[in-house]
Amino acid sequence: MTTVDPDARPPLVLVGMPRSGTSWTMAAIATDSSLYRVQEPDNETRTPSAIWAKHRTGRFPVLAPGEEDQEYRSLWLWIMAGAYQTRRLRVAKELLRRVRAGGRRRFHQGRFSPLMQAAGTLAARPNARPAPALASHRLFVKTVMAPLSIEWLASEFPVEVLVLLRHPGNVLASWTSMDLSLEFARLDDRPAIRRRIDSGELPRPGSGDFERLAWQVGLLSLGLEEAAARNPGWVVRTHEDLCIEPSRKFRDLFEDLGLNWNPQVEEFLEVNDRPGEGFRTQRTASDQPGAWKVRLNSEQIATMQRVLAEFPLTTWAADDLIP
Repeated sequence: MTTVDPDARPPLVLVGMPRSGTSWTMAAIATDSSLYRVQEPDNETRTPSAIWAKHRTGRFPVLAPGEEDQEYRSLWLWIMAGAYQTRRLRVAKELLRRVRAGGRRRFHQGRFSPLMQAAGTLAARPNARPAPALASHRLFVKTVMAPLSIEWLASEFPVEVLVLLRHPGNVLASWTSMDLSLEFARLDDRPAIRRRIDSGELPRPGSGDFERLAWQVGLLSLGLEEAAARNPGWVVRTHEDLCIEPSRKFRDLFEDLGLNWNPQVEEFLEVNDRPGEGFRTQRTASDQPGAWKVRLNSEQIATMQRVLAEFPLTTWAADDLIP
């Protein structure tokens, strides 16, 4: 059996929310050849084992340190071992690839999707045997599904955490342009969130589609901010800051993470500094910080301002939401 060096540094976990620049950031960091990259292993759209493990927690698990969820913990035991792909898991992943967008959306909304269910059943309880690469590499995991459970994760496993935040307007513009609203299940019906709403700690979500999207972005942003504030040892960055002089900012980030700066970082940033769309990592970096100002219309901006004003966010003040 492959063994992991007990003196190796703990896994590095990059956590953000969907469409917050985590793929671009991960790709730049992963140029450090000492890292073994595992991308979104807790995302049901990518990983069938997550379908089984999160059938009770939902897409964005809401878990605090000390709470128990054996199935979700089993998923992360497998992830922390490198998410080794057995033959059974590869077959399940092939099933998952055949699921069309409508089937994924039905499943995420709590309705029946035969292929999603079959893939999840086949991939249930993955074997946490160590991936061979971990004998010589440090695990590097990216998740956009754990903004509300990252403290639980850090309490269950020895990890180093990098939190990536993004301006709510840019997240909303991306979700809207890619029609992702139906990909994310409700969060206001989760007991822990409902308690905070009922106590007045959190605002109630409105009824309009865009209003609910803005509320969800506010909630996920607040979850990341609160977790980072309670854990001063974590490294925190914003996507907007990394986009300003990326070479210098990533050099600083590598230093803070104790990673090896290398020429491939500069090459990656230069090659990908061009127009792109969808899930590609190509972006003109200098255009990103203020992109929301032209991608959202005046009505959407007004709704975003009104909804987010009710959240005690600290990274962006009210003035930061004015075009």
